[in-house]
Amino acid sequence: MKQQGYGSANTQHAIGLPWTLTIAVTCLVAVIGSPHPMSASEISLVDPADPDSPTQVDYSLKIEGTLVTPSQNGGTQWNLISTAKFVFEQRRFPTDDTGPVALRAIRRFATAKTDSVVGKDHQTSALLPQQANLIHLYGAENQLLQLSPQVRLTRQQVDLLQIPCDPIVATGLLPARDLKDQSEKWNADSWVIPMLAGVDAAVSQSAICQIKSLTENEAVIAFEGATEGAVTGSATKITLKGEFVFDRVGKRIRSFDAVQSEKREPGPFSPGLDVEATIGWTQGLSKMSDDLPETMPDAIPDERELLLTLATPDRIMLLHNRDWHVFHETAEMVMLRMVHNGSLVAQCNISPSPAVPAGDSTPEQEYLDEVKAALAERKGLVHSSKIHRDVNGWRIHHVRALGKANDKALIWDYFLCTAKSGQQLSLIFSYAEEDAKVVAGSPEQMLGTLTIPTKRPKVILPR
Repeated sequence: MKQQGYGSANTQHAIGLPWTLTIAVTCLVAVIGSPHPMSASEISLVDPADPDSPTQVDYSLKIEGTLVTPSQNGGTQWNLISTAKFVFEQRRFPTDDTGPVALRAIRRFATAKTDSVVGKDHQTSALLPQQANLIHLYGAENQLLQLSPQVRLTRQQVDLLQIPCDPIVATGLLPARDLKDQSEKWNADSWVIPMLAGVDAAVSQSAICQIKSLTENEAVIAFEGATEGAVTGSATKITLKGEFVFDRVGKRIRSFDAVQSEKREPGPFSPGLDVEATIGWTQGLSKMSDDLPETMPDAIPDERELLLTLATPDRIMLLHNRDWHVFHETAEMVMLRMVHNGSLVAQCNISPSPAVPAGDSTPEQEYLDEVKAALAERKGLVHSSKIHRDVNGWRIHHVRALGKANDKALIWDYFLCTAKSGQQLSLIFSYAEEDAKVVAGSPEQMLGTLTIPTKRPKVILPR
C-alpha cells in the first residue's frame, strides 16, 4: 500500500495556469480634457445588466516569467510562458441583491483553452469540453461560482474558467454615482478587487479610479494599483496597470487592457511565481445569440450542485467539494489538498489497491496489518476499525489512527473501498485534530459518490 503523509507530498505536480492572480486595483488617471466640457449630470458611467442585450467577449491572456518549485537547494526556477484564449457569448441578468452576489450571467463558450510551456519542453494544456460549454455564473462573497447545468465540471475546468479581470467583475470599477466633473476620482467597492483575481484572502486592497478622456460617446478610464494577499494558501504581491473604454451609448465596457505583475511564494497547492500577465478583451453586441438561454435560476446553487467530479487513476469516479484542489497526479495516485479560509487543513491520497475475486474482500486483519506498517515510521497507533458493508454498493473498511507531529495531534482516516466486482480503491485522509470539524463530512461525501463507469463516459459525470 502506497501512501504519503500530511505535509510530505511530492512537490512535482501537474502545473496549471495561475488564473487566480491576486489583484487590488488602484486606478490612477490624468484627465485629458474633452473638447466640450460636460456638466455633472452628463457624466454617468453605468453598465446595467440587460438580458435583452447579450454580448460577445473575445479575451486573450499571455503570462511570461519564472516558476519556482521547492528543491533541496531552496528552489528551482523554470521559465514559464502561458497563453489563453476565451471567446464566449454572455447574457447578464439583474437581481435585487447588491454587491458581489448581484452578479448573474449565462455564458456559452466557443473557445476556452490554455497552453503552457515550463522550462524547455514541459508542455501542458487545458480545454473546456464541448459538452460543458454552457456555464451558469453567480457572484459570491470571494469569487465567481461557475457550473455547467448539463454536466459536472472538474477542478481543472473550474480553475480554467477563473480568468483574471473577468468582464462581469470589471463592471465594478465603474463609479456607482454620477461624477461632478472629469477630474473626480472614485473608489471601487472592497469586494471588486479580490474578485477580479479570485483572491481567497486579501490583507490589503485599494481602488481609486478617474477618467482619462471623455466624449459624448465614450470614456477612457486608466487604473494602477497593488495589493498583498493569498491565493489558495500562497502569499502573493501584485501590481496592475491598464485602462478600459466605456461605451456611453451602448452602456458597456467595450475594451479592456492591463498588465499585471505577481510575485507569489510557493504554497500548498501551487509553485512560486514571478510573472507578468498581459490581459486584453473586447466586448460587443452578440450577433449569434439564438441558442443562448434566456433564463437561469435566480438562487445560488447549493453545495450538492457545486460538487466537482474526479476520475481516479483506475477510472473510478467520485465527487468532491470545491475546497479540495488537485496537488499531484500520476498514473498511480491522485493527491488532493483541502484549503479553508486560505489555509491548508487536510490531504487525501487516492490510489488503486490490488483487486480481489468478485464478491470477495481483503480480510480485516490483513488490511489492519498494512495500515500499522504504514504508521510505524510516524509512530501512529490504530484507534478504531469499522466495516461498512454497503455504502452505495461498496464495502468500506475504515481504520482511524492517531499520532503526533510538530506538537500537533494528527488524525489519519484509512478507507479501503471494495466493489462487488472485486475492484478496490484506497483513500487516506490526514489532518490535524484541531481541524476535525472543518474536515468532518467530507470523507463520507466522497465515499458516498464512488462510481465505476460501465464505459468511458462521453460526459464528465451525469447529474
